[in-house]
Amino acid sequence: MMLPFGSIIHHLKFHHKSILSITKELAKPIAVSPEKRRLEMATEAEVQPRPLKADAIKLDVKIKFADDLRRLKLDVLGTDDSPIPIAGYYTPCNHPKVPGIFTIRPESLAPSSVNTFGSLLVPGTLINTNNMLGFQNLDVASLLREEGKKILHDILSGKIEECPSLLLRFLVISFADLKNWKVYYNVVFPSVFGSKMTLLSLHSASKVLSQEEATSLSKSMEEWRGSNDTTVHPFFWVDISSDSSVVVRQLKDWNDRQGGGQKLLFGFYDHGCHKDYPGWPLRNYIAFLSLRWKIEKVQFLCYRETRRRGLDLENSLIGEASFAAPHGWDGSDYVPEVIGWEGETPGDGRKGMKIKSIDLKPLSPESQVEEQQLMHLKLMGWRHFPVNLDKLCGTQCLVLGAGALGCEVSRLLMTWGVRKLTVVDGGCVAMPDLVKQSLYVEKDCGVPRATAIVPHLKERCPAVEVEGIPMEIPVPGNPVSPSVLDDCRRLQTLVAKSDVVFLLTDTWESRWFPTLLCANENKIAITAAVGYESYLVMRHGARPGKRSGGMDDVIAHIQNLSPEDALGHQRLGCCFCNEKTSLFNSVSNETVALPGLTSIASGKAVELFARMLHHPEGIHAPGDIAGMDTEHQLGLLPHQMQGSLPKCVLSTVTGNSSNDCIACSDVVLSEYRRERLDFIMKVINKPTYLKDLTGISNRLINSDTCLNLPASFPVNSGKLSSVKCLILGAGTLGCDVARILMDYGVRKLTVVDSGRVVASNLARQSLYTRNDLNAPKATAIVKHLKERCLSVDEEDVKEKIMEIPMPGHSVSDKEVDRVRNDCKELQKLVATHDAVFLLTDTRESRWLPTLLCANENKIAITAALGYDSYLAMRHGAGPGTNSEGSNVVPAMTMSAEDVIGRKRLGCYFCNDVIAPVDSVSNRTLDQQCTVTRPGLAPIASGHASDLFARMLNHPDGIHAPADIAGTTSERPFGLLPHQIRGSLSSYNILTLLGYSSSSCIACSDVVLSEYRSRGMDFVMQVINEPTYLEDLTGLTELMKSADYSRVEWVDDVDDDDEFAEIC
Repeated sequence: MMLPFGSIIHHLKFHHKSILSITKELAKPIAVSPEKRRLEMATEAEVQPRPLKADAIKLDVKIKFADDLRRLKLDVLGTDDSPIPIAGYYTPCNHPKVPGIFTIRPESLAPSSVNTFGSLLVPGTLINTNNMLGFQNLDVASLLREEGKKILHDILSGKIEECPSLLLRFLVISFADLKNWKVYYNVVFPSVFGSKMTLLSLHSASKVLSQEEATSLSKSMEEWRGSNDTTVHPFFWVDISSDSSVVVRQLKDWNDRQGGGQKLLFGFYDHGCHKDYPGWPLRNYIAFLSLRWKIEKVQFLCYRETRRRGLDLENSLIGEASFAAPHGWDGSDYVPEVIGWEGETPGDGRKGMKIKSIDLKPLSPESQVEEQQLMHLKLMGWRHFPVNLDKLCGTQCLVLGAGALGCEVSRLLMTWGVRKLTVVDGGCVAMPDLVKQSLYVEKDCGVPRATAIVPHLKERCPAVEVEGIPMEIPVPGNPVSPSVLDDCRRLQTLVAKSDVVFLLTDTWESRWFPTLLCANENKIAITAAVGYESYLVMRHGARPGKRSGGMDDVIAHIQNLSPEDALGHQRLGCCFCNEKTSLFNSVSNETVALPGLTSIASGKAVELFARMLHHPEGIHAPGDIAGMDTEHQLGLLPHQMQGSLPKCVLSTVTGNSSNDCIACSDVVLSEYRRERLDFIMKVINKPTYLKDLTGISNRLINSDTCLNLPASFPVNSGKLSSVKCLILGAGTLGCDVARILMDYGVRKLTVVDSGRVVASNLARQSLYTRNDLNAPKATAIVKHLKERCLSVDEEDVKEKIMEIPMPGHSVSDKEVDRVRNDCKELQKLVATHDAVFLLTDTRESRWLPTLLCANENKIAITAALGYDSYLAMRHGAGPGTNSEGSNVVPAMTMSAEDVIGRKRLGCYFCNDVIAPVDSVSNRTLDQQCTVTRPGLAPIASGHASDLFARMLNHPDGIHAPADIAGTTSERPFGLLPHQIRGSLSSYNILTLLGYSSSSCIACSDVVLSEYRSRGMDFVMQVINEPTYLEDLTGLTELMKSADYSRVEWVDDVDDDDEFAEIC
């Protein structure tokens, strides 16, 4: 039986009348037969008006969209959390039992104007927060109100007529957890005035339309959906004339309608499949029709289609609904009633909402390892410098020497993103190498270093392409081996196909042939060399008169090479340009250097490489000197760096090429190009040949090298082997410091950490390999330390897996007992060790260890990293207590001096004016992670370890006064500073002295007295109320009394000045 339209039937008069008067005219019913009227009345009597219930939109967020969002956040958005436009794809229902799906796809982030797969493109907004706390704290009620106001504004402004899909607008809130490969999200489809709407009737379209009307409607909708101009509009109106012909019209055509007897339906694409209620978009559509077009009762068509995109007459619905507009809805500040969050109960805010998540880990696990290992470089671009990863990944590096320097440089190059390495070495791994050379373990002993290093690099970075070549580098003055010519040819080929060459061999003469080849091929060459207590890091200059690249006309003018490079700059010198001594056979001389020196030189060599690779002039870049201004984000690009640990100095030196250099001068290059390997054989067999050729035979011979070999360093090996060191933090710093301490002779270590090894740790944190993934860091580091030092007692190197309690990280009632136990355990660890290294990632995690060290009068060494700056410092002694024991009697007044009457040196917190708080939860990822230049950690670790060794060998130990660079010291081990602060941007080292503060939040008398009086109750109060420390020490009053017009307190965690990022 076919049902009549009832009030759907209207008259249309199209004279110049208002929309309201036209609508009233349309409402006049056409006369119908008595029989038809009876059927209509009977039908209407069966339908009881009820609140309009709508079928919620079914959402499908594709995993690829989540992955693309993660990439967008990491590569483009960075810290920007402002809303961005996106698109969703809406589909009408095309199955009687399955609703249409609203999808958010990869192309949603960069939508085109073309609809795909029969879907409608719908505009939306994405708010992606910087952290989980920010996501959880979003005011979802406020966001929903704002979306409702946008819909109301679009209705009143007429924007809907031009872009009907705005009635389907949506909002996504999300947090892309880059570290854990998850995306958390919620979606809202805002629906306005839902409670004000009443459903008057609802029937299948097949029971309302005549056969002629249904046929005509089907044809019209087929044409509508088949046209690119109309199918994009999900809301439309249907004009059914008296002859049952149907025309489907766009909303913007409403004012152009013609007169005559008509039936009007207001249609929309309905995703729902229920026969008892329409889809979600209807409510916004009714609001539009009532508020904009003043239609009090809306006759609507829920358009649902078959799989072939034709009208599904049985599943589609026709009904009538009314809407009573609330008072004041047209006011400028009116906020409409709006609902729409998934799972939300109106009025409950976020209580009923369940956070959704997408796990991205199943997507290509192998590529995820590589992305995690490069993440820190991408994070550098969020605030500091956009690293050219493509250039770094494509650079072919040749590392000559796989010893202490070669191991560190190779690993750090991978940390910088280099993925093409060739390592050359002629030696084998020996037992003494295991502690000094950071990659090797016991099973490598007797294996060629060039062979052994390859799997260790791959274990840390699976994506690296590395080749190990066991080969002796031909050396002047050494006996000629049968393979020397083959070795020469092979080295020629290796240098020619490389972009950068690192000269890291043990002897000076072994660098001669590679230096000559680099000058001839115009390759970037970087030398790192260590003496006993000093180091040299330098880049070689470009060759004379030729750009890097293929062969050119220079060879044709071989006898007349230019003293300038291809850019007209004065050529910088190579490592032999200031070395006037003859080459001699020094292979038997063993490289003996202070343990921390190799790490420092390696870090600076790799940083010099990265800075040079990002310079627009590359190998032709002029040499900068410390103190110069530079606008480049990576800072200065020096020619040479010469440093000394005993003097605590770093000098940047620029030296031009020498006309009589034995490696890169015109005469040497010309002779090599003329005779090739015959020339090399002459030099090998007769070292003085170079002196004769360059004309330096009869001149004054001097050496300008910075490398020194003093007679001795009075290391107390017995004291080092018996000292008990507690290392807090097994991350980048912890791995380096622990290994260097063992190289110094320390044999009793306890490592504390609560984290686990993840893929991003592998190259950056020197001791871990892929076999350690998901293992506790404390367990893994102890295992690797024992592998490298077989002489340690099994019980002397221990692990402790525990969290360090921190101020600002509030403790729930359930966690109180655990945190108290952790505090007591840390108290016990500090009391039973002689020295404590504070190497954790956050400022607040150093507070309790600093307090405990001051209370127990223990040696405390802090190493901390900023983006391009570092700090290594020793804490001063405790106030007036003796280091021989820890049985300290509580006292309300303690001495401002230490036990031997010297003014106490400050601790890490002595210059702070605010208490430590949670510095992680509400921070961006680059602030939560240790985002530093890769070479920084080994530099800081080397200085921290060296500072400890000097302190331990000082007769006054923890009470030793602080030295400043530039002063003289008669002690054979050199200066013992309080603080060492360095910068990779400006290439300077500062030795600073700071005395303890009477208002220090960690080591002042008042804090120590309170701790000694109240014990763990005091610690727990600080953990839950960090500002309590400010009140206790008087900092609160100090800040209140400060003249804020003249004094600005700066939180050093946020400041971008030179050392402000150290935390």
